[in-house]
Amino acid sequence: MKAIAEDLASGEKIEVNIPDENLEELELLAKDRVSDAKLQSYIDNLDLSADAKLLIASISQKTVKVGELVIRVGKRIIEIVIMIASKFPNATFGLLLGLLVGALVAAIPLIGGLLGAFVLPIAAAFGLVTGYRDDIRDRNLNQKIAAAAALFNPLSGETHVAR
Repeated sequence: MKAIAEDLASGEKIEVNIPDENLEELELLAKDRVSDAKLQSYIDNLDLSADAKLLIASISQKTVKVGELVIRVGKRIIEIVIMIASKFPNATFGLLLGLLVGALVAAIPLIGGLLGAFVLPIAAAFGLVTGYRDDIRDRNLNQKIAAAAALFNPLSGETHVAR
């Protein structure tokens, strides 16, 4: 089966042969999980500049044609990023903060080039791990709250006032 993609930098078409055994996985990728309107609504509600929102929306339009299937690769990438950011907000924030710290260290004149190569991945990994640990703690707390609330589920809608 022939897959056709467009090179983002030059705009030329790239063709790759893919074995037919992967057809089922490709069909799963071609199915929409989130409607375009819902994804666009989520992008519009992000606290970003209009240029950044336009960039994200343009990424979501990138496609790859595999045989007769059209796979919206950009949309899948945006969906995965949104899912990870919503399920693990502290880890996402920690990773971004670590990348920012690493970039600031790399921007130091003279020694930044040497230190940046080491500090950037270490700071990013540290921020990711620290944020993930906080997400795990929050998830355990949310599970305890949900378990406590479940104790009162038999009472929901069943309360009667004695007269």
